[in-house]
Amino acid sequence: MTHQAIGGYFELELSPGYGELYPHAQRFQSARAAFLALLMAGRPQRLWMPWYNCETMLEPPVTAGIPVQHYRIDEHFNIADDITLGENEWLVIVNYFGLCEQQIEHVLSRYPRERIVIDHSQALFSPPRDCLATLYSPRKFFGIPDGGYLITDSVVPTPTEQDTGSIERLQPLVVRLDRGPEAGYEGIRAARATLRSQPPRRMSSLTQHMLAHIDYPSAVERRLRNYERYHRLLGAENTLTLPADPAHAPLCYPFWNRRGDLHEVLAARRIFVARYWPNTRGATGTSDDIEYRLSKECLALPCDQRYGDDEVDRVVAALHAAIAHR
Repeated sequence: MTHQAIGGYFELELSPGYGELYPHAQRFQSARAAFLALLMAGRPQRLWMPWYNCETMLEPPVTAGIPVQHYRIDEHFNIADDITLGENEWLVIVNYFGLCEQQIEHVLSRYPRERIVIDHSQALFSPPRDCLATLYSPRKFFGIPDGGYLITDSVVPTPTEQDTGSIERLQPLVVRLDRGPEAGYEGIRAARATLRSQPPRRMSSLTQHMLAHIDYPSAVERRLRNYERYHRLLGAENTLTLPADPAHAPLCYPFWNRRGDLHEVLAARRIFVARYWPNTRGATGTSDDIEYRLSKECLALPCDQRYGDDEVDRVVAALHAAIAHR
């Protein structure tokens, strides 16, 4: 038995936490690695996946040699195509922005639950459902270097190898803390690239420690409060129909007014808004596809636990000023 070390130099100081959000989940270096492990274990004959999706989630089926059939969504994030699941085919649904609980419930009532994979990468606080599997990507919600969760009753072997790249991936997070987001931007892009084309590995000890020391209840409260403020100030101008009172803390406040120039205008004011997902093409690859329009025009306004009323008001004011000077 190896005893825990006592004394010596101090490690990185972590605030008291509440333990991991999903302590019984299988831990991987990323959500895509968890997805690949699931595919390799289950070997479906075909996957149904939405056009509107992160391109990194297309990497696992290619690696596993699983054919993919894409489907369309509508403006309410419901499935727009008439899908008939064949034998041993799986349906992947995405909880967009963590705001699609009703849409997921509809899918679960319509298709066999044992063949549905729920992608909660944008919905960390949405609990797992009774289905084949649920995927989570906590690094989209917190400043951690990597990590992904898989929750399933299926037998998915735990990787023998543990990820060892977390310390290097942590560097741009520290750079941002010291010098600001611009200084760490290229570093974070390089760090994310190290997670591509990787076999499934166990989550690093560093990431698991960090996840166990997060104040999740405080983050949930702050995210919900910020989201509700955005919705009160912008809801009437939003093309998207969003819940005023989400069931769970969301990733962001998605705002869509069909303008494609607002990301750059906000960035000039040091308001950095993610694009989900810039390489989306849709069924035709033209502006006739809602997926293409969302990828170019939808603003994922930050509502996370780092911010409060002042920051939300600053974003709203900048957005209104940009819209007014069309």
